[in-house]
Amino acid sequence: MQRFIKILAITVIFGFQQPIFAQSWPSGPVKIIVPYAAGGGVDPVARMIAQKLSDAWKQPVIVENKAGASGTIGANFVAKAPADGLTILMSATAEVVINQHFMQKMPYNPDTDLKPVTLLVKLPFVLVTNPVKPYNNAAELIAYARKNPGTVNYASSGPGTPQHLAAVMLEEQANIKLIHVPYKGVAPSVSDLLAGHVDIGFAGLPTALPYIKAGTLKALGLSSKYYSSAAPNIPPLAKTPLLENFDLTQWFGVYVPSGTPNLISQKIQIDITTILKMPDVKDALEKQGAQPGNMSMQEFQAFSNSESKKFEQIVKKAQIDQN
Repeated sequence: MQRFIKILAITVIFGFQQPIFAQSWPSGPVKIIVPYAAGGGVDPVARMIAQKLSDAWKQPVIVENKAGASGTIGANFVAKAPADGLTILMSATAEVVINQHFMQKMPYNPDTDLKPVTLLVKLPFVLVTNPVKPYNNAAELIAYARKNPGTVNYASSGPGTPQHLAAVMLEEQANIKLIHVPYKGVAPSVSDLLAGHVDIGFAGLPTALPYIKAGTLKALGLSSKYYSSAAPNIPPLAKTPLLENFDLTQWFGVYVPSGTPNLISQKIQIDITTILKMPDVKDALEKQGAQPGNMSMQEFQAFSNSESKKFEQIVKKAQIDQN
């Protein structure tokens, strides 16, 4: 009986300590690891969130860029970091749900070494072409590609990237054959699209929108099933016959090392979700064409699993061979 009372007392004390522990965390600086170069993609979103978290937590929140190997260097750094919540990954899609399906060797397992915390944003791609090309929408592109088989090529920022896999999905659903022209990054692929050296390509909406507005690129459709408030005149590709099921977006998410206590993980999730709902943050993201996330840890886990299965199927169709 005395042993039972002691166990009960410890349980009660620990129960009271948990909320106190969560409230006192973090007690020192926090690192946000962005697995890509500064200035592009997830980086500006991470820096905006970092500043807001620093204000909320009353601690420095520092963004560190650890680029390379399609995001795996930075993701591996977080996967192997102490599980105290002080090292956070702000990830793009590749290093958490795509790379594992075509890279033969990875230094970490995204399913077991990283814990999903919450979705930051979804970002649609836009299928673009040079204004001189003879198609003005996705239906005309499909008709042209069928009439001229083996002549339409597309740019991507590299094999296995979301831009590549979006084009693979387009080929499959439209039943057309395109020629893949991979580049080492987004910038050179967009540069050759602007010059007309390649016919079409998927680009992130924030990247492509200035060129579309300037008339130097022509939009053929969004990769998401939903319209974007940043570009309300660009229809989703899913509005095109044969492409009714087309839905592929880039997204950025928050992960921590898998052993991180749930109390800390939940605090990070709640505080980031609160920030995403702030009018200034929401407005800044939506102006870039981003859709702010609002997911619990359980919802984001299910979303990550679903995305991994979806991209696994696309990767198999793409027959990517690396390593």
